[in-house]
Amino acid sequence: MSYFKFRASACLFIISLMLILSACATSGGGTVTESGQSTALKTTSTGDEAATRTYESDKGTITLPEHPQRVVVAVDDYVGDVLALGITPVGAPDTVFDAPYYKKYLNGVANIGDSSALSLEKVITLKPDLIITYDEKAYENLKKIAPTVFIPYGKYQYKDRLMELGKVLNKEQEAKNCLADYATKIAEKKQALSDVIDSGKKIAIFEITGKELYLYGKSYGRGGAILYDELGLHAPEKVEKAAFEKGWASISIEALPEMLGDADYLMLGIRGDGTDQGKDILSKSVWENLSAVKSGKVYQYSIDDFYFQDPIALTYQLELISDFLVSKK
Repeated sequence: MSYFKFRASACLFIISLMLILSACATSGGGTVTESGQSTALKTTSTGDEAATRTYESDKGTITLPEHPQRVVVAVDDYVGDVLALGITPVGAPDTVFDAPYYKKYLNGVANIGDSSALSLEKVITLKPDLIITYDEKAYENLKKIAPTVFIPYGKYQYKDRLMELGKVLNKEQEAKNCLADYATKIAEKKQALSDVIDSGKKIAIFEITGKELYLYGKSYGRGGAILYDELGLHAPEKVEKAAFEKGWASISIEALPEMLGDADYLMLGIRGDGTDQGKDILSKSVWENLSAVKSGKVYQYSIDDFYFQDPIALTYQLELISDFLVSKK
């Protein structure tokens, strides 16, 4: 293909995409008015038109379908919540397809690409009646396709986030039931582990990437909510000070003895790009001399298993964590 033909083809594609987005924006996309922070809902219906509701989002008042039928979840962290509410989205980002606990729920769900670089063309072809995101940049384009709800990442802990998405999807009772079921599972597991869990023991979550080393608290997945909230365990004091407020902290290899030296147990994750650095760190004396390492109380978790934090993911992770604690009693 010549340079000029390539440019002509590219221009035609861009113009076509702009026309589609424009058409979507003028034919049923969500209406956003003044900004608001509450989440009150109001239902309206006008004869032959499908019933709608208004929702007060962080981006303002938006009109939503009464019962969304074709939901696109444009960010991976909210997919599990939507699935837990009994809704199968028509589209979701590629990361969720690697999580073992979602696989049985995702039959027929379209992969819309990486959440940081969505295929808008793919989203358009799915004809969504509702889109959910926390990506500021993507929001501006997505709202031209269909009513788009923006829920900032980190605004809610997982329980409150599920309830908020229950409002968005008109599944509030399902959200309450889901959390009640999960609470029952936690209570049963705590009872089963009553002779295993020692509240005086400390456990830390440590993750290795290609360039960075991280500690995690309660709010960034990796089983933190289960360990520290549900099972009532504690991290070493310095880990709590460093990582709990923000959810995570970056540390140096030299800081390992100071941060992890008091941990009785360690949860260790090594990301794909951290394989080489992981081998290097795990062979150093600064790691080998940690108390939890010397006593064999380290659980190396799969990133795919422990990345997300929602009732489906947490139920799966609860079993893995319980098995680890029992095996290291």
